Amino acid sequence: MTPQGREILDAVKLAVIAIVCALFTATLVIGIGGAVLRSDKTPRDTTAAGSSHR
Repeated sequence: MTPQGREILDAVKLAVIAIVCALFTATLVIGIGGAVLRSDKTPRDTTAAGSSHR
């Protein structure tokens, strides 16, 4: 294999690793975010802060 071919192969390997890591991170963040949102059972004020209805 030529040196240029080896560099291309290394670049492809790094790209695949980056994609796998990005997918894993996104899955982890979405999963944690969903768990946090599901566990948040506190009632929320639906009115805008500082607004008055006169």
